Amino acid sequence: MAADKLQQLLKELQQQGAVVTNDLRDALAVALGNLPLVSQHEFDTQVEILRRTREKVARLEAQLEILEQAVADQEKTIPQNKPPSD
Repeated sequence: MAADKLQQLLKELQQQGAVVTNDLRDALAVALGNLPLVSQHEFDTQVEILRRTREKVARLEAQLEILEQAVADQEKTIPQNKPPSD
């Protein structure tokens, strides 16, 4: 008799556990569906684009530094136009 009640109680607990598990699974699916997730392929693509962009920026910064130095050197060698004195 007590064993039967215990079996019945265990069965009910398992059923309730299954309901709670399903509810949690559904809530998790909804929450994840609302997140702005991307696929691994898209992530990898964006990482590669970022890497190439950083390389390009580094090259452009180096070119800019060379040009700035050339302008500075040119300003040193070319006399500045001064207005004639009276």
